[in-house]
Amino acid sequence: MWIQPKELLLPSAFWIAEMHSRYFVLQKRRGHGESRGFGSMLVGTYDSVMNTKPAPYRILHQTPSSEVSYEIAIGITQDEIVRDWEWLQSNLFKVLDEMENEDEVTNFTICKIQSLYTQNNQDDTGESADFKVMTSQFRQIFKMPEEERLVNSYSATYVKNKIPRQGQLYISLNHVCYYSYMLGQEIKRIIRFAELEDISRNANTIYLKTTNNMTYNFTMLFNASEAHLLIEQLNKMAIQQLIHDPDSPVVDHDPSNFARLGNKTSKKPVLLRDLTARQKSEEFRIYFRLPQSEIIDGKIKANIWTPYSKRFNSGFIYLSPNFLCFRSDVKDLVSVVIPMKTIKSVEKKDDGQQRFENQIVIITSENVPFMFAHIVDRDVLISKITDLLARIHVPVSRERAKYDISWSKQTALMNTFKTQFSAEIVQKQEEKMLRWEAHFRDFGRGIGMFRTTDVINLIVEGIPDKLRQEIWLIFSGAIHDKEMNPGLYEDLVEKAACIKNCFSHDEIDRDLPRSLPEHPAFQSTDGIGALRRVLQAYALRNPQVGYCQAMNIVSSVFLLFCDEENAFWMLASLCENLLPDYYKDKVVGAQIDQGVLNELVETHLADLHGHLEQLGVIKMISISWFLTIFMSVISYESSLHILDCFFYEGAKIIFMISLQIIEWNREKLLQCQDDGEAMLVLQNYLEGIYNPEYQVPPATDKRKMERKIQTQTVQTLIHEAYTKFGEEITQQRIEELRNKHRRLTMRQFDIDNEKTIVKAYVQNPYFSRNELHKLLTIIREEKHALKSLQQQQQKAQCPLSEMPQLVPQSPSRAIHEAGASGDRHEAYSVNYEVFHTLFTELTPWRKCVSVDIGEKLFRLTDKRGTGSLDFGQLINALGLVCSTKSMEKLKLLFVLHLPPLLSKAEIERSRRPRPRTKDDAEEAFEAEDFFDNDASESMEALPSPSDHNFDADDFALISATQHLHNLAGISGNTFMDLSRTPNLSLNSNTSSLAQRSSTFYVDMPALQGTATSTDAGRDEDGPQRGLRQQGRYESIDTFSDISDLGAARMTPPGAGVGTGADVAAGAQAAAAADHMLLNVETISNFSQISDLVAATRQERADSTATDSRSLGSLGYLLDQPDEGASCSQHSIPHMRKENFQLLWRSIIEIMGLVQDEEMQRAYENLLELGNSNIKKEPSLESFTQLNLGGSGDEQPDSNGNPTTPAAEPIGTTRLFVALEEELRQASGNGRTTTTSSGNSSSSSTNTSESWHISISQFIATVLTVNSIVRGFQTPIQISEQIEQLQKKRRKCLSVNY
Repeated sequence: MWIQPKELLLPSAFWIAEMHSRYFVLQKRRGHGESRGFGSMLVGTYDSVMNTKPAPYRILHQTPSSEVSYEIAIGITQDEIVRDWEWLQSNLFKVLDEMENEDEVTNFTICKIQSLYTQNNQDDTGESADFKVMTSQFRQIFKMPEEERLVNSYSATYVKNKIPRQGQLYISLNHVCYYSYMLGQEIKRIIRFAELEDISRNANTIYLKTTNNMTYNFTMLFNASEAHLLIEQLNKMAIQQLIHDPDSPVVDHDPSNFARLGNKTSKKPVLLRDLTARQKSEEFRIYFRLPQSEIIDGKIKANIWTPYSKRFNSGFIYLSPNFLCFRSDVKDLVSVVIPMKTIKSVEKKDDGQQRFENQIVIITSENVPFMFAHIVDRDVLISKITDLLARIHVPVSRERAKYDISWSKQTALMNTFKTQFSAEIVQKQEEKMLRWEAHFRDFGRGIGMFRTTDVINLIVEGIPDKLRQEIWLIFSGAIHDKEMNPGLYEDLVEKAACIKNCFSHDEIDRDLPRSLPEHPAFQSTDGIGALRRVLQAYALRNPQVGYCQAMNIVSSVFLLFCDEENAFWMLASLCENLLPDYYKDKVVGAQIDQGVLNELVETHLADLHGHLEQLGVIKMISISWFLTIFMSVISYESSLHILDCFFYEGAKIIFMISLQIIEWNREKLLQCQDDGEAMLVLQNYLEGIYNPEYQVPPATDKRKMERKIQTQTVQTLIHEAYTKFGEEITQQRIEELRNKHRRLTMRQFDIDNEKTIVKAYVQNPYFSRNELHKLLTIIREEKHALKSLQQQQQKAQCPLSEMPQLVPQSPSRAIHEAGASGDRHEAYSVNYEVFHTLFTELTPWRKCVSVDIGEKLFRLTDKRGTGSLDFGQLINALGLVCSTKSMEKLKLLFVLHLPPLLSKAEIERSRRPRPRTKDDAEEAFEAEDFFDNDASESMEALPSPSDHNFDADDFALISATQHLHNLAGISGNTFMDLSRTPNLSLNSNTSSLAQRSSTFYVDMPALQGTATSTDAGRDEDGPQRGLRQQGRYESIDTFSDISDLGAARMTPPGAGVGTGADVAAGAQAAAAADHMLLNVETISNFSQISDLVAATRQERADSTATDSRSLGSLGYLLDQPDEGASCSQHSIPHMRKENFQLLWRSIIEIMGLVQDEEMQRAYENLLELGNSNIKKEPSLESFTQLNLGGSGDEQPDSNGNPTTPAAEPIGTTRLFVALEEELRQASGNGRTTTTSSGNSSSSSTNTSESWHISISQFIATVLTVNSIVRGFQTPIQISEQIEQLQKKRRKCLSVNY
């Protein structure tokens, strides 16, 4: 890139010349792109220690007779710098050669480069060339995506193993990164802001602690304070992002929101300036109670004339798009808020040689003058105010849609339901009113009043009922939101009234009778109706909050003194500004402030803190106190007084009152022995607090007669709280503590979730309690990393490879998962990407590269076909692979190499030459695995692998059986009763096969005890009803064959019972079969049915059924690992030769690519066993003969089946003839897929496909190989593997997504 020409006096030995010309030289930084020699190490170390970090390439301009050179271009890559060199070669070389004067050459070159620099940076971000180089190096070193924006970098020292290492601390929007290069040794560290648990600074050292108890210390000579504040701010943004949107954890920043009218020239990076403006804007809004959209544009030093004291007070003028504000240098001395829309004129005022110079006078629409003097730059201020006034937009009420709802706004309920106070109370109210009117005369009224300590004193004394609405609206800031959104409340009310079956509305209606029931206003339809409209409107305005208990209590108080619309905006200001995140899920804001209160008690009441912490009292009291601002624990008339102070002071008053109450009860609390006793002490004290200046008559206060002994006046409580804690507890202190406890609270949520889940799975046979905790931690970290990556790629419109998507989940499942328990477990479920990463990083089977074992295991474990595994499934999958159970692991490995887990496409791909490059390999994998036309190989089409009753319940099987039944005309007595079962996937029409489409159903947790419904087949809606009753999950796609049709049980008349033994393997005798089975061999040709008939709960009767799509009986390997020995009770298909060869290759890879003589002999024995299993008798072209039983004298085969075919019933023979003819017509000319064998040849397709081995033969043979048994019995310490994975992430090693 072209840069502003920089003069260089001395040549540097750190650069190597790559290209020369008469006036230019292209140089490369020594050590860049070279093998790390001693010189390169010295240069790298120098750059790291001295914080130079130049671009690796540059172009210099130098005349032959001059010792001065000019740097005119830099480049991050060689291609980039070569493009600039080629431009010089094409445009300047010939021109400069024609010039005779070297000074002329230099002047012309510099002017030309400056022109290029200006031209290329017209639409740039405003960043300097050095910062662009720094950003490129940051992304290159830490492999960050383009969307991860660098904020700034600082020179820092990191101590590792007691050795200080100088390097660079990079701070981006989502990460703190550190890089150091010292004499050939690199150190990289990556820390996500969301995982920081503690941030502190001592002098020039910043201390960071993460959630996995890793600590980091970074020492900086310069800018340590700036770096610390920046880390605090970005951590706060990261945690808030997790609170508001856990599914999008990446912090984003829109720089356009912080653009200023007059951009100041600054050397700081643009994003750093924006974040600084963001922080200052937040402080600006909190202090002056302004809307969230206000962004500070700047501040300027000035004095303001205060007419009540007749003097000038120094301070600062703050400007934002809609407000001009002033704040004095002396705390709380005076402040002013002037809305821009009320400014009528801005004029200069010159008093000659008087001491008050540079004056301006601002006159508002109410003809109130505000005079400012000693303005540092008066012309700039007037210009800015003029620009802002030109841009001001005054919203007007828009025409809104009319709804068929009749209602009217309710005025303040105190006007309708008047309380009859005593004459003494009325007189006190009038006296307060007179004091407030006198204050308005001196200090002004409305938004633009002078806010001084006098108004604080008046509020502490109490606000008259007539003024509460006005004062509350002004000091809460709700008036600004109302004026900026005219007509919005009416829209929300009428739209909310049209919403039916809303959960929030049901919750609101349930809590309405409990909202201030002691007041007669909420025993009437007017009060209840207004409260309902306010709460429903806000639930519609802020769906993230919706409705939370306690909102009804505070809203009812608002409605007593404010009209309906004002009460709504008061509630909005309370939930969004004054008490942020209080009313969200888990009341996280209140729990954060609970931690703040706990630390304040430790600071100010140290002797009491330990005792309260032991009793756990603070956790019990603070939520109820905070959410209702003491309204639920203190009498209504007393809590009003606290509410008056709350709208002026904010959350500060809540902490002050809480500390004062705890301090007054110090002695009694120290004597308490349990939490119940302590709570009773505080409850009795709070119920005794009263307000002598606002006594409600007993007739209108049901609690009056039940109230206990009076303990203290609310006026004394507030006064004492201000006196003891008012100076020490500031808004800045509260925000600092909130930042700290926001981290700790979110971490505590994770810890509580982990404890609950570990308790549920602590009895698992694989992992200890500590290992479960570590596994949950790494799941949370990996899911967060994946979500961040996906979010950033979505912004770049470059999403990850798509996983197959299922039809939306059933309502019953959605309702179940909406609960708290469902959410807790859902947080630790893993999708395919996370599971594959954990499998690759944590298990010993990661060595297997010929077959993607992780993908096969995920598909086998995903019982419901939802594309995710819960924590229990993950434990079983990873636990078995990492365990010492060699036999179960061998069985699992055998199953993972069976179809459909190991497809023919993958077998063929494994035989083809591999792509030469890694990118080609990844591209080929994604293209074939995620976009294959054979959708039956996808995860949705795979049946449940662990439901033991799957074969008996499979809908696709029943449909196919019914289809065969229709073709053959066989009565329901021969096959299972099909009249109750709807046809879901096939019908008798041949065109259904020609469409090459089918519907597959994957088992969900059954809602009924039975598999079918008697009424299901009698309705048109039978199929859907059957699905709902069984909780099945539907996946619809286009298939190249109809394969996963399960098995049907059949009991023909006179069927015999056969038994047999596996002679070749020497296995024990198999269990006797209860029924004879209808057996059909799988043919993989287009539109042919495979594995139509197989065993449901017993070992397969046909030894050649090697392509089973129904793996329903294999789940015992994962669900019941301890019962795996009872293999005879489960149906495991036999394996073909091509699958077996890949299985053996996987074993060799797992063993470390070492095959000894014993393994070679076992391999040859298994090949021979497979050859001995080949059937010699002829078979049909498409199906094996029907084996219904032979004579009693003949011996069965290895699986207990008769060796000769029995006589077939006429109807059965006609069945297969008709079905075969239909399939042949549907598919046209049938294709025959020939499977090639690695070490043997076959003369026919049937013979080749007949080679198979059973799992008994495989296990019996492999267990004789000592090296394999030792390798599979070696335990894997999952804790060590997790620590290694976390270490890799911290050291910025590649991520396997």
